[in-house]
Amino acid sequence: MRTSHSFLFALALGALFATGCKNESYYCDEDGCYYCDGLGCRDVDPPERPSCRGDFDCSTGEICTTDGCVASGCEGDSDCPDGTVCREDGLCLGPTEPVPTPTPGTCTRNSECVDDLVCIDGVCTEEPDPCGNGSCTCDETGVCDSGFFCIEGECRAEEDVCRFNSECGDGRTCLDGQCVTGCGATSDCPAGATCEAGFCVEEPPMTGECTANADCGTGRVCIDSACFDECSTDSQCGAGRYCDAGRCRLDTLPDRCTSDTQCRFACIDGVCRTPCDNEDECARVDVQFTFCLEGYCATTNEATSDCATSADCSAGRECIDGICR
Repeated sequence: MRTSHSFLFALALGALFATGCKNESYYCDEDGCYYCDGLGCRDVDPPERPSCRGDFDCSTGEICTTDGCVASGCEGDSDCPDGTVCREDGLCLGPTEPVPTPTPGTCTRNSECVDDLVCIDGVCTEEPDPCGNGSCTCDETGVCDSGFFCIEGECRAEEDVCRFNSECGDGRTCLDGQCVTGCGATSDCPAGATCEAGFCVEEPPMTGECTANADCGTGRVCIDSACFDECSTDSQCGAGRYCDAGRCRLDTLPDRCTSDTQCRFACIDGVCRTPCDNEDECARVDVQFTFCLEGYCATTNEATSDCATSADCSAGRECIDGICR
């Protein structure tokens, strides 16, 4: 009986130390990958792969596939993490794993992207400066997330929306939440803007003109199938424009303050205000100030405002300086 037990033990050891399996070793064959030590061998599974929506969700050296982020670009098994070998197309996969389909997240317009992604240079990616509902757009319902307003089909953060002319600075009017400059012709407006009804407004993008940056020419970027001037700083965009999420836009943002030092008197809720005790004090500062409202001078429109954006007005009317006209 003792001989029988010894024989069975020897068979077990033989199975544990199969071909290719040595003490303190790691190897792979057509059936899998294994770690071996003095007690035997154990299977080594491929590493867990995070789910992904496109290559942008994966680490450097990985691509997005239907099976998650997979290490790619290998030339031999030694280039791959434990549990995988170098397979077709330079992908690191387990010896018996089916080859997944790459899903790089390519696109030609935002509607082809999932979740809150937008199409930039032919690839679905996260909005560089997300706002509201992610893509920063709003449909005919004009519905945006809390704290955002629908302006010209775009969800804008409250701090980027004006209500009164006083928030726009000299020479600009608050029209439908945007600080706009008056004009007599398009030549009076900054690049990328046109003169409509006496005000400079941003030209609508020409969708369908590109699928990648290369289609737009030097210094331009393809976003949602339209070409824009590319930028990283406001100074690259020229007068009257600013850099928004990598593209130059017409500057319709209100003049906001962050400290009292930027104002003549005080910075209140991002706007320069004039403290007061009564209307007479306000009139001496500026004839436009006709009210002392909650301790600060206000214009008539500020005191009797009936709209924040044109959506608050009846059909055919627009919100200008806080009043439907």
